[in-house]
Amino acid sequence: MTDAGDRLIAAIEHLDAVAGEATSDEAVDGFDEATLQVFWQRWPHVSSWAGALWRRLNETMADAALPADRSEDHDVGGEGG
Repeated sequence: MTDAGDRLIAAIEHLDAVAGEATSDEAVDGFDEATLQVFWQRWPHVSSWAGALWRRLNETMADAALPADRSEDHDVGGEGG
């Protein structure tokens, strides 16, 4: 999947560049009809896939980012007995 991963990174970089060059209003007014039609037809599928991937990663990364002191097994120490 390395090739697919590389293509995804490149696609995100290209989309980010396009978003930086034109607002959505400018895109509607400035892009040709064929470009707008392709976007309109394909974006729901791409957006759904990307949203599902983002949610899965967000769950995984949010759990991994919890501070150690929030862990149930974290021993603060210093309370000798």
